[in-house]
Amino acid sequence: MEQTPFRPVDVLRRLEAAYATQAEAGHGTFEAFGSLGCENGRLGEPEAMMSVVQTILGLAPFAEPDRNVRLKLSAKPMKPIVIEVLTGAETPEIDPSVEALVGRLGGAVATQRSALGRTVRVTLPWSEIALEDASAESPVPEESASLEGMRILIADDSATNRLVLEEMLADTHAALTSVQDGKEAVDCFHAAPFDLLLLDISMPVMDGVTAIREIRAAESARGMPPTAAIAVTANALVNQVADYLVAGFDTHLAKPFRRKDLMHAILTLRK
Repeated sequence: MEQTPFRPVDVLRRLEAAYATQAEAGHGTFEAFGSLGCENGRLGEPEAMMSVVQTILGLAPFAEPDRNVRLKLSAKPMKPIVIEVLTGAETPEIDPSVEALVGRLGGAVATQRSALGRTVRVTLPWSEIALEDASAESPVPEESASLEGMRILIADDSATNRLVLEEMLADTHAALTSVQDGKEAVDCFHAAPFDLLLLDISMPVMDGVTAIREIRAAESARGMPPTAAIAVTANALVNQVADYLVAGFDTHLAKPFRRKDLMHAILTLRK
């Protein structure tokens, strides 16, 4: 995935919004802190950064009552982004997919335990970018944006789902190719280049994860840059999304989704 401009503080706020209500319902607490520098721009993968924290916390971090979680985000100038997640003493072992995902992002993971609980420390060495440059990259009216010149491959075993995607993209002027399984998607990829892959995960013959792995292997063998790829799936639990990113997808769309969600994802990945 091509790195995009973003502000770490925006990811922090999204995580706080996602977990504060859960914590309150479980009579626990979710505290989110950002250091000086989090307002500044970085080049990285904000969705993957979200998935890292979500995978560390697990599917239901506040299922046990009175659970306390503290998230600290540091992005000091000239320093890497550092995420520290402190959970309660009684917490399960960290999901092994965290290390794989962070490794794909070029970072590192360390874990330590203390009387307060387990702390997972993630370091992401993403470069800084001036805020004015980040603003310049921000897309304008996404739903009406043109995708003229883009070649998009759609793979889904449901004819209805393929039709929905085609209708959502009909007025974007993108060149669309639709197939019904991962094997056909791989064959199409070998036959002609594409700018974007929209792959369902659960498909007969070959699933989306296997397809993206074969495509990434072929790109590597040919010395090609990776084609932007979105996992389009109803299977969007935190650990599942982490697996998609590790396999080679750049991001995901959880079914059902709106046209503006699709366009936002595409424009974020478009070079």
